[in-house]
Amino acid sequence: MYKLNSESQHFKRVQVIGYLLIFLAIAIGLITRIIAVFQYVSFDIGQDPDQVRDAFVVINMWQGDLPTLGSQVATIGRHHILPLYYYLFFPFTILGADPVFQALPNALFSFLSIPLLIYLVYQLLEHIETPIRIFLSGLAGFWYSLLYGEIFISNFQWNPSSIPFFLLLFTLLYYLQMEGDFSLAVQMLLWVGYGVTLAILVSLHSSTLFVLPIVFMISCGVFIYQVVKQKRYLLISLPIVSILSAILALTPYWIGEFSRGFQNTKSIFKTIVTNDSQAGNSFLMNLGKKISNLFLNYFKLFQEAYLWNHSWIALVVSVIFLAIITYWGITKFKGNKYIWCIWLSTWGIYLYAASNLDSETTVFHYKLLIIFAPIILTITSLAYLNLSKQKNLIFYVITGMIITYSCLSNLFYDYQFMLSKYGNNRLINTADITKIINQLPDGAVICDPRVRGKRIANNQYKYIDTNITHKNISVVNVCVSGNYVIHPQRLLLIDGTILNDPSYEKITYVKFTPPEPVKLWPIFEIVQNRAIARPAKLVFTTDTANVYLLN
Repeated sequence: MYKLNSESQHFKRVQVIGYLLIFLAIAIGLITRIIAVFQYVSFDIGQDPDQVRDAFVVINMWQGDLPTLGSQVATIGRHHILPLYYYLFFPFTILGADPVFQALPNALFSFLSIPLLIYLVYQLLEHIETPIRIFLSGLAGFWYSLLYGEIFISNFQWNPSSIPFFLLLFTLLYYLQMEGDFSLAVQMLLWVGYGVTLAILVSLHSSTLFVLPIVFMISCGVFIYQVVKQKRYLLISLPIVSILSAILALTPYWIGEFSRGFQNTKSIFKTIVTNDSQAGNSFLMNLGKKISNLFLNYFKLFQEAYLWNHSWIALVVSVIFLAIITYWGITKFKGNKYIWCIWLSTWGIYLYAASNLDSETTVFHYKLLIIFAPIILTITSLAYLNLSKQKNLIFYVITGMIITYSCLSNLFYDYQFMLSKYGNNRLINTADITKIINQLPDGAVICDPRVRGKRIANNQYKYIDTNITHKNISVVNVCVSGNYVIHPQRLLLIDGTILNDPSYEKITYVKFTPPEPVKLWPIFEIVQNRAIARPAKLVFTTDTANVYLLN
């Protein structure tokens, strides 16, 4: 009797901790995604003004400029991704033209991915006691809620940012279809949603464009096998409904392709079938490079997105830990096979495709399809491992230490990121820029040497004035007497960012060179800006910037 009471108390404590982790995960998600996005400090960073460009595309839809292509891929293929990203974000501009309302959907989807992951992990862990399921699903959600890289890009107006949410939604719709006992009408709605979600996913990034259609076909094959086995032949039509829904959802793209002679579609197929082997290399050399890329793109994921440490020790820990949990997580798994089917096929096909990508240059946002794979494999290892009691305990302790280090490491960068928005030394944000432009005289000329190349058409000053302040300002990149300069008090140093020198005559590129060739993007630091180095009159000052009129 005492032993039963002791076990009952133990399970109750585990369940309470699980609920606490779920609460903390949702609270962290709310603060770091939904609340934090309204301090939009990263609207125009990096070498290319992608966010500003997309903001113009979305807001111009009010003028009837309906896009039929997404952004162009800068690496393999040079094709354009599909345009549903713009249509997905357009409704949020009802709230206003402020750029933050176009970043808000990514923040919202990122926040919603936390409870969605918790729910799916709970459903995944079949044949496990309920308190343990609650604890492990809460642990998965808490760990995921802290991932700094995911938080950083969730505060962007950027097409890849919503990939985790829609992959989880894709998984949920398939799980409900396979496990639920619904009427034919509800099943049809689920498959329509499944097709529309597929259409959105293939519009977010090249990785989803090439991977998810194959995952979709695999899932449809599993479904058709099940209904044939059950002799429910009428249901074979449901995947066809889903395919038609995906095609219909992409109507803007097809309209554009008809006028272009399907040029972009041909480019996509050409990318798929083109042999990318380097001339002069033997078959074995090319094969070796592909295998190397496949493994390193996977094993570096834990180092880059979970440990945020470029040392070789961190790489060794990542390789060993990820190898163990991958083997045990898969071989010991006894949970829900339909959720597992979607995730395992997605990860496997992605890694096969990633064998064509150089592991030394593939950064965080290229890996969003597998971003939560280490969490899931860790959780399934913890849930289903059935070694001796002593060996299990050793694994639990070591895993607990690694998870703790990962959470603390991400918390450090999360804290730095929140300071950039809310600390005494916060960065200039889009709301600050708007207030400054509102205080300038009509027709003022702002000079900023960074406004060159793609930024001539797409810069934050032009977007804000065209759509919010309406002061008819001009922006030039050669500073002369009579120009206004918005001189930030603090700067964000992130790899690839373009900054002005204090004389406002030239630009510099921020380039981090870690000791080892590991791309820990988006690592950043905040520094005090140097004083302006040319004759100028201080017009006014704000909490984040000084505004000068050049002499």
